Amino acid sequence: MLTKKRPHFILRYPFLWLAIIPFAIYFKTVFMEFTELDDSFFVVQNAKFNKDPGNLTKVFHRGLFVETQDVYYRPIFLVDMILEYQFFGTKPWGYHLTNILFNILAGCLLYLLFLRLKIPEPPALLLSLLFTIHPVLSQAVAWIPGRNDLLLMIFFLSTLIFSIDYYKNNRWQHFALQFLFSLLAILTKETAIIIPAILFILLPSVYKPQWKKILLLAGSWALVILVWYSLRATSKPFYPGMLAEEMTQSGIHRFPAILQYLGKIFFPFNLSAVPYFEEISLVWGVVAFVLLSVLIILSKSYSKPLTILGVCWFILFLLPVLFVPKNLNDQVYEHRLYIPIIGILLIFSQTLLFSAKWKQAYLFTAGGALILFFSILTFFRLDCYKNPDIFWTQAVKDSPRSAFATLNLGKMTKDPVLKEKLIRKAYELNPQQMLVNFHLGLLSQEKKRYDSASIYFKRELSYANFAELYFRLASSLYQQKKLDSSAYYLTKGLELDPKQPEAVKNLANIWFSLAEHAYTTGKLDSAAFYLEKVIRVNPSDNHSFHNLAMLYFQMNQRENAIRVINEMKMNGIGISDDLLNLEKTK
Repeated sequence: MLTKKRPHFILRYPFLWLAIIPFAIYFKTVFMEFTELDDSFFVVQNAKFNKDPGNLTKVFHRGLFVETQDVYYRPIFLVDMILEYQFFGTKPWGYHLTNILFNILAGCLLYLLFLRLKIPEPPALLLSLLFTIHPVLSQAVAWIPGRNDLLLMIFFLSTLIFSIDYYKNNRWQHFALQFLFSLLAILTKETAIIIPAILFILLPSVYKPQWKKILLLAGSWALVILVWYSLRATSKPFYPGMLAEEMTQSGIHRFPAILQYLGKIFFPFNLSAVPYFEEISLVWGVVAFVLLSVLIILSKSYSKPLTILGVCWFILFLLPVLFVPKNLNDQVYEHRLYIPIIGILLIFSQTLLFSAKWKQAYLFTAGGALILFFSILTFFRLDCYKNPDIFWTQAVKDSPRSAFATLNLGKMTKDPVLKEKLIRKAYELNPQQMLVNFHLGLLSQEKKRYDSASIYFKRELSYANFAELYFRLASSLYQQKKLDSSAYYLTKGLELDPKQPEAVKNLANIWFSLAEHAYTTGKLDSAAFYLEKVIRVNPSDNHSFHNLAMLYFQMNQRENAIRVINEMKMNGIGISDDLLNLEKTK
């Protein structure tokens, strides 16, 4: 009687290994603080927004950082922030814990995908484990906003898995699920628009071509993109206005970043907290490219579908990094490799490293040794994310020519002299670095150099668009007695953040001052114009309503005066006897 051969003991519990190993390595992050690289913004500064579950629907009609005119539209991330706030509030430990769990889930889904791509169980498990603990991906897990890539990976892999299942089994449930996860993916991060390209390379090359099903999947993706575009339009997005020529030049300039990323996958020893493109050596990338090419040639895998898919996967998901405007983001963050690295793992699966007829014991011994080595590197690498002081000090140490890292270290520094020195150094490194002019403006305001502050704030408007920038500029202009300009920028700021009572009060005061000046100089029409603005901004201002009604009577504009009195009655504002008498007088 024949007995079925028992699987290798590791293969009996693949999901247990995929959970225990990364959890053990990353558990220390639960005790870490925020890095002050956007994480505290989303958790602490957005606490009031996150606290209200009613905002779960509003996130689909707003930007990531500000409600309108934001470059980024990522509602699923904001949904996640709201949901997690209900459990963890503003304490970082819970968010770090969920990042670990998301990484584990992504590793398990990757294992399932590899099996569907006909990769044998041993290499599928080893490659999935390598993914969950690779040092170059540590930022995606240790840095709380890195969950955007974690969530995208989860939805992306789910889309591929259910698309393959539909393609093979023709079940409508699988078609519906791939549609749902593809929609979640694109609402998580705009780079999900690349997924259909990967999908349509994968299906006809790995499986028998079924063009009718491919067309149906293409149709579902067209609908997904249409829904995404329609929702995104409601957030009134901000476009930097970069010309196609400038974007192309940026892409050509940054093309070597692909080699830099490749080098970090093969040799994860030169990692950086905030990698600066100009300072990363290409040597490791060139060596990695040569090694990868040799592996493909010796394995004769260059014509295999998964090798071709892996190359396309790696390059396509890195391309968006090349075209990001320099002033917006000049860092080549390692968390961006969280999805592209799968392309390299697919290539590995087709090389002699995994496709040769190794005994399972040898394969697991060699693979286990590599995983152990990388796990140790990751474990110690995580220390640089412990708290903001360590993080930004390490960032400047790793990238001393990075204006972004230097600026943020300056923002963290409590010594005012050193703070100004670092911010000015950041300006010298890159005067177009986003927020550097803003912080120079703040320094000038502190020293009451309001003319200089205005210049810096106006420069920042070329690169950024947020409410506090407008409010600060308005404040500096007000100090210079430029009331009209101050009111203009206050109005622009309130368009972005209308729930700022101090800004509303300041704007009303400016309009009232302008009305007073116009009245004293005999410009009654102008005085009425400004008072009208005051009552629109502050409809409870009894004094301005009274003055405006009296002014209209003085100008013999009885209809306007009666209109203002009626508004006062509607708003519950008390009306003086003088006005009542004038109202009765014909």
